[in-house]
Amino acid sequence: MKEPPYKVGKIGEQIAVEHLLKEGYRIVDRNFRVPGGEIDIVARDEGVLVFIEVKNYSYRNFYLPMYSISKKKRMRLFRTAEEYLYRKDIINNDCRFDIILIYRSESGKRKVELIKNAFM
Repeated sequence: MKEPPYKVGKIGEQIAVEHLLKEGYRIVDRNFRVPGGEIDIVARDEGVLVFIEVKNYSYRNFYLPMYSISKKKRMRLFRTAEEYLYRKDIINNDCRFDIILIYRSESGKRKVELIKNAFM
């Protein structure tokens, strides 16, 4: 039986968190929501505040990962990140946007790929 999309998303986010912790990130927040936007994971990586979008696929697409997020979605992420900084009263802090791709390889093995600074 196929999992409902929200459950697949939650499972993907948990896999992403586990991967980030192994990479040395410190998780600060999850599922930050404001009207018009959501940030899946907010973390710190060596002093940099990182806004992370999690993408869960059944297989690896052939296009570049940063293109899996539309311009409209990127703009929502930027506005939501600005709101996060405002609400948390964070100033003068380096920030970046990462993407975590979760997919199955041709052999069926789960793969996790971290793309740092995905929109630069």
